[in-house]
Amino acid sequence: MSGWTDALHDVRYATRVLRRNPGFAIVALATMALGIGAATTLFSVTYGVLMRPLPWTRADRLVRITETRKGHEPRVRGTMSNGPYHTWAADHSTIDALGGWLNISPTASIAGGEPMRLPAAAVTPSLFTAVLQARPLLGRVFVDDDARITPGNPSAIDAIVLSYGLWQERFGGSADAVGRTMQIDGRTVTVVGVMPRDFAFPTRDTRAWTPWIPATVLGGGAIRMTIFSALARLRDGATPAQAAAEATARAKSAPDPGMTAVAMFGGNGPAELQAMPAIAQMTADVRPALLVLLAAVALLLLTATANVASLQLARAAARRREIAIRAAIGASGPRLTRQLVMESATIGAGGGLAGIALAIALHRILPSLLPADFPRVDAVEIDWRVLLFAAAATMVTSVACGLLPARHSRRVNLVESLAEDGASPAGGSGRTAVARARTAIMACQVAVSCVLLVGAALLTRSFIALLHADRGYDATNVLTASVAFPSGYSMERRLTVLEKTTERLRGLPGVKEAAFANALPFLTAGGFRGFRMRPPANPSVEIDVSAMQRVVGPGYDAALGLRLVEGRALTAADTMNAPQVILVDRAFATRYLGGRAIGAEVPNLGMCRDRDRWQVVGVVDDVRQGAAVDERQPEVFLPARQVGCTGSLSQGIIVVRTAGDPGTIVQPLRSAVRDADPSLAVDSVMTLDDRVMRALAKPRLYAVVLVGFAVFAVTIAAVGLFGIVAYTVGQRAREIGVRTALGARPADIVRLVLRQAAVVVLAGTAVGLWIAFASARALTTFLYGVAPDDPVTFAAVVAALWLVSAVACVLPALRAARIDPLRALRTG
Repeated sequence: MSGWTDALHDVRYATRVLRRNPGFAIVALATMALGIGAATTLFSVTYGVLMRPLPWTRADRLVRITETRKGHEPRVRGTMSNGPYHTWAADHSTIDALGGWLNISPTASIAGGEPMRLPAAAVTPSLFTAVLQARPLLGRVFVDDDARITPGNPSAIDAIVLSYGLWQERFGGSADAVGRTMQIDGRTVTVVGVMPRDFAFPTRDTRAWTPWIPATVLGGGAIRMTIFSALARLRDGATPAQAAAEATARAKSAPDPGMTAVAMFGGNGPAELQAMPAIAQMTADVRPALLVLLAAVALLLLTATANVASLQLARAAARRREIAIRAAIGASGPRLTRQLVMESATIGAGGGLAGIALAIALHRILPSLLPADFPRVDAVEIDWRVLLFAAAATMVTSVACGLLPARHSRRVNLVESLAEDGASPAGGSGRTAVARARTAIMACQVAVSCVLLVGAALLTRSFIALLHADRGYDATNVLTASVAFPSGYSMERRLTVLEKTTERLRGLPGVKEAAFANALPFLTAGGFRGFRMRPPANPSVEIDVSAMQRVVGPGYDAALGLRLVEGRALTAADTMNAPQVILVDRAFATRYLGGRAIGAEVPNLGMCRDRDRWQVVGVVDDVRQGAAVDERQPEVFLPARQVGCTGSLSQGIIVVRTAGDPGTIVQPLRSAVRDADPSLAVDSVMTLDDRVMRALAKPRLYAVVLVGFAVFAVTIAAVGLFGIVAYTVGQRAREIGVRTALGARPADIVRLVLRQAAVVVLAGTAVGLWIAFASARALTTFLYGVAPDDPVTFAAVVAALWLVSAVACVLPALRAARIDPLRALRTG
């Protein structure tokens, strides 16, 4: 019991000591809370996203399947095509089951309500039953007969499974929802099941599922290639590498897709399939960034710990007389060590609790901070593992903060400490072990701040470069929206709706241009086309051509702000009775037409016309369809009135350029579509600027977080530097008084103080720059428009760090210059 009694006594004593020093206690607690709170929050995100098991039966046996062809990845990353899918599904020994899905957004109407776009997924029955082994809350999941009727068409369906949220919203949570009907793209479908509340696949935004099977070989030997996402369940004992090898072997018997593979993969060749653990593939885009940020927050926590340890060292030096008295009356070395560690533990415990409270507060706003497409946000929570991490971090930092001052306190010279009255001899403070330790800690803090500042500056410059990258169009004052058409709509009906809508919008005040297309940057790629042609520069040979294919209405170039390089734009006169014409971009003209584009003929676009030859009448600048770092793909633009295939316009994208705020056109746009066809729903209404910012949400998040860490680290370092200089001035008051009495000017005293601080800052900066230069290459994959060893960035960081250090040191230096020599000598 004596041990517990001593421990309680130590806690009470530590509390009294901290209460007598509220300034120190507040700074130490706030510093620890900041470090532990940031580390706990980022650990919870990292664990929830990267390490928490997926919420499905034996999820460790699930693998995502990806297909490549001669190293060419599919146009949609992480997908495979229907040929290898069917050959592997029919004959396999390494997997128990294979399933696939497509993300769709049909127009839904329930109980006569307003039509709405429904975020949904078309899934193979095997995906629910055998791969995920999902169990519905009500009803059933899909069986093979559900998808047998309309193979390959995710829009023409007869059954639907609802998410828990949609069931509650549209059917009030009624158990008789199963068996009820609803309208999907004008077709009556029956609700066959409802999934549990925690079931989210493939994303948390998916609200319904429809049955689907990938297309097979069509009549006449023609191949319809579909790319989609696929998931397999490994058999016991099988590895992802074995599954990939088997899938690749089976794919050899799949029909040759020919030029379709060129369109969908950018090249044709034998299919090669890879299998990756589902959780690894799901988080592949964010894993490197999270690991970098985790390292950054570890540095921040190290800085916070070092700062508190430095404060503790200063207090231990100031309490030398107290510690000596306790030792003189019988306190042993371990007893003194335990007391100092207990004081640090009290600070750490308070900081840990405050840090956990900060982490809980940050978790409440995480959904609004993280990008909409950030994976597994629903798996991020504060559970016992996160609390255990916070407790471990608190314990480790508390011990680290207490052991260093305790180690120095055990070296106290009793006679010297009891004889002195608290003042150090002239110049002595700079040569003590405690002073050297604090100087080393301060240099480490400066080094860490330098490393974080370099990383933050690089990511910030990269984000700014992304923001101002040339995308080939003008995103200012542009409103965009999507209108999906049911599969039963004819091409003429689709064009009539879009033309009526855009014509009405053009007549509104403030509207410069309104147009439509089947594609839009950041929203949808439209379509891809692969064909063979004889280039004008060398008509004796045939080459494979791979291009993105856009179907556009008149005025699309002006509405989007495309830059016409040569020739003319597409107009309303380019109808079915006019010569077939197209626009191409610079990349297409350079790569396939040898730079001589105007007047060149492009064959084989396959747009349901008897005469499939198209004359190039104009060239536009290259357009980036996704983020600014995406490779620019060759593109062709076809007049919508010269295209006869309904599949080329499965959805219409409306683009409106305004003279002012495009937000004022939102309601008129919805009304125009409703008047043109009341059964259609308008979706994804957003300005083009907002689409750009959404696409850049992840790089912006990484830059903001690392900048925050860097600012906190620099602030902590500046406070620590201020403290060490102020403490040194106090310890050297007698020396400074002697110098002043002997004729030293205030400027000499300021230089003396700043010189000591400059040594610390220069040493820390040098070490920090070396570490930053060595580690900055880890950021290469996140950088655009700036090199990881960019000299301007490093120079700016050094300048900023020295400026902050100078500001932190000036006040105590000026205070030193005002020391009264008579008072200093009298008290010394």
